[in-house]
Amino acid sequence: FAHILLRYTNVENTAVFLENVRYSIPEEKGITFDEFRSFFQFLNNLEDFAIALNMYNFASRSIGQDEFKRAVYVATGLKLSPHLVNTVFKIFDVDKDDQLSYKEFIGIMKDRLHRGFRGYKTVQKYPTFKSCLKKELHS
Repeated sequence: FAHILLRYTNVENTAVFLENVRYSIPEEKGITFDEFRSFFQFLNNLEDFAIALNMYNFASRSIGQDEFKRAVYVATGLKLSPHLVNTVFKIFDVDKDDQLSYKEFIGIMKDRLHRGFRGYKTVQKYPTFKSCLKKELHS
């Protein structure tokens, strides 16, 4: 789950986040498909949640797990399981204060929305076709 979640972010060293999970939840039971689906539905509506979390940011407050679940429900109408929320906190809570700041979560996840095909070389079709055609004509 953590690998998939971090795959398209701008985080250079995902090992730190993966170690957070590995040490914080050693007896991890995993994420169910329903939990996975509901979390990614939530990520598709991240902007509404970001507004709610930004209010905490303006008040210089971080958000706890119960507040996180409540804000997700109010912003998106989705109910996330306590296990899923705990796992998300263990992934992103870098300072290990059991609170998520705007920077710890939204700062990383917003980049995910603009992920495109980062890391993959895009093939330009016309120049590739043109060079292939030239090779065939010369042979």
